[in-house]
Amino acid sequence: MHIASKVILIIGVIMFIGSIVSMGLGIGDIMDLGEDRTYLEEQSSGTFTVNENESWDIEVYIIHPVDCESVDLTIVDSTGNNAIEYEYGCYNDDMMNYTEGDRESFASISHKISGMEYTLSSNVDVDIAGYYCDEACEEEAISSGIAIAGGFGGICCSVLILIIGIIMAFTLDDSKTHTVMQVGQMPVGQATYQAPITGQAPVAQTMYQPPVGQAIQPAAVPITPITPPLTQQPPVEQAPQPAAVPVTPITPPLTQQPPVEQQPAQTPFWDEKPPQ
Repeated sequence: MHIASKVILIIGVIMFIGSIVSMGLGIGDIMDLGEDRTYLEEQSSGTFTVNENESWDIEVYIIHPVDCESVDLTIVDSTGNNAIEYEYGCYNDDMMNYTEGDRESFASISHKISGMEYTLSSNVDVDIAGYYCDEACEEEAISSGIAIAGGFGGICCSVLILIIGIIMAFTLDDSKTHTVMQVGQMPVGQATYQAPITGQAPVAQTMYQPPVGQAIQPAAVPITPITPPLTQQPPVEQAPQPAAVPVTPITPPLTQQPPVEQQPAQTPFWDEKPPQ
């Protein structure tokens, strides 16, 4: 497997595991946030008192199966005023397919006074529960929501990275070319030379010519070029020479001309005597 595909797969696995852990921690934190309390459970009539302050959210849940078109539900406080603030309605269709025992949020109660008593009257069974979350709880809920969103996005990205890594593992080739040279074998393309031996003709040199069109592979070991001898003729045996005698250098004369012979002195013609 190619090293690049290994790195991609490892990154994808780490991202996938980290994203699942982040998403799971975010969901667990949201489920544990705040406080909740149940005032009525599977009741169609009765009274209940909410001792918590106005920061609590009081919700009414109808229990399926019910005929949404025939639901009749009223809640009044101790002063006789209608306590339902928002009525969400009931939706039991193909898009919202509830099973037996499922709860659906039907309405919310306007709770403003601690210790207020409320009276329920309905033709279907309902649950009434309260939920409270302060500012610190809301900030933690936002952080948990970001962790859940980041975990979901990380899972999607890690799956994509894993797919890319698997494709690279099947497409990239990790074959390596190994150069093996046997002991005593001359590298291809290197010329050999054998020094001439006295009295014996030199061995013909062998040159390797690579085929046309084939790239010459570089030699594994640097080759020092060997200069062949200038002549390929066998050496001629020379006769032994006598021992050298030291020669004393002779200083030549200053002049190399031969000495001039001296002639007898001649008498001037006025001093000549007549012949006797």
